[in-house]
Parts: sequence; C-alpha cells; structure tokens
Amino acid sequence: MISYPDDEATENEAERHGIPEPVLIRDLVRIVEVLNLAGKEFFGGERVLAGSMALRCFHSPRFTVYDADFATSTEAQPARGEMLGMLSYADDDLEITPAELTPHDARGSAWKSEPISYLPAFTALAPEDSRSFKADISSRGLVLPGIETGLEVPYDLGIWSEAPVVWIMDPHEIGAEKILGWVLHREAKHYADLAFIALAAQPAAGPLLEIVPARLRETLAAKLEIMRGVQPTNYAPWSSVEDVARTLAEDPVFGSSDWGKLVYLRSRRDMFSQAMLKSAVQNLLVPMLR
Repeated sequence: MISYPDDEATENEAERHGIPEPVLIRDLVRIVEVLNLAGKEFFGGERVLAGSMALRCFHSPRFTVYDADFATSTEAQPARGEMLGMLSYADDDLEITPAELTPHDARGSAWKSEPISYLPAFTALAPEDSRSFKADISSRGLVLPGIETGLEVPYDLGIWSEAPVVWIMDPHEIGAEKILGWVLHREAKHYADLAFIALAAQPAAGPLLEIVPARLRETLAAKLEIMRGVQPTNYAPWSSVEDVARTLAEDPVFGSSDWGKLVYLRSRRDMFSQAMLKSAVQNLLVPMLR
C-alpha cells in the first residue's frame, strides 16, 4: 500500500513542517484509505476525491487534519454496505475500521462515517485518543467529470517511489463547492481554500491550476441549483451566481477558534494571513464570478 516510515523519520518531518506527530500519522492513514479505495475500484470519472485533500494535488499548503471528502454522481453512489466494505482495510501494520454511515440530510444525498478508527502498528507516535478520522461521501451529483492526477503529499517520508494516480474533483467544481460552503457556513477552512485557488490560478503561480472564469460561473450556477433543490431553506437567500458573488465580496469575519483550526505548513504559515486571504478572495476570485 505504502512504505510505512519509521518514527525517527516521522518525527523529523513533523518538526520540519510544524505538524504535530499524531496529525502526520493520521494523514498517512488517510492516504492509505484513499489508496485502499483506489484498489477496490471506488474511483473513476463519477467517483472522486474531493475537498482539501484533492487540492493538495495542486500543492495547497493547508494541511487538513481530520476529514477525507469523496463525491459521486447520483448513479454511481455505492450502497451503504458496499461503501462500508470499501472503507475497511487491514494489513500487517495498519487496521482501519469505519463507523456505520449516517446521513447528512433527510434525503440521504450525503453520508458520513465517523469515527473511522485505526490501529497503527507501524508507529508509537499515535496516542489512542488521536486514532480516528472522518469520511464524507456526497452523492449530490458531479457537474464536471473527475480528472486523473498524481496524489501529492506535502512531506517527504519515502512512502512510495512514484506518486499513485487517483481521480479527483475538477478544480472548478471544488471551487464552486467551497464558495457555497463559505457563504452558508462561514467556516475559515472554505475561505482559506478559496484564497489558495484564486492565487494558484494566477499566471505568476505557474499557474498551479487552471480556472476558466466562465466555467467557474457555470459550475457554480449548476451546484447552486442542486443545493437549492436539496436544501431549499438553507440556500433560499441565493438564487443566482450574482447573489453568491455579493455575499462572497463581503468582509469575512473569522472566529478565533475557527481560525485557530487552520494548519499551514511551517514554510507558508506567515504568508497566509487573514489580510492576504481577504485580498485574494475579494480582488481575484470575486471578479471571476462577475
């Protein structure tokens, strides 16, 4: 699956990047989970890795610490029992045991398994109270087909000789989901990822990812229509992309506890300030929606 690192190497990488050791171990476990799902043929054009872990494939410096997000088309949604079987994994060094899937909403359009517990025999750096993560599986439909790309990790632990290829959500659709997540929930993680998308799409960045404004608007409009159908009360204030853009243009307010949950790699921590995030979203991303 992967070459499990020894604890000395893990401690060194955790120190280099400013990441707590149990968080780095949890990340390795989530990587194994992704590769486990790939081996069980979960992934494809209509079943993808989504959210912040997918953004890593474009070198996002934000280090997600707990969730793993997946998305499927309505037609490709696995049955609950099948999905539980896919999430389960065991080898000589690691055992992953998912909790029963529970619905996010009354329509059963999204499910979660929490906690997914694990026993990491390969390390002594994971206290018992740190050995869990969550998987979210949305079956609300994909607007764009997934894309194949190499799975990237932001640390060097020699876990593979060549990055494996996985299916991830198209970055236009990731952006659309993050926009709707921010305007509804106002969680700092969504705003932070939107700032990264805006910056990474600039020519000066390479670009790290390609965002076509017209395609972003079209995708956002389609995702908004889906969510207004799934959660009409929650999304009642936004009937158009223009409504969403006006909300996104407002000055963000981050609660201290919510802001404190963001984890950036040490080398990029000073760059991603609140002021920088605000500037990137308001001056780079919002104009793409207009």
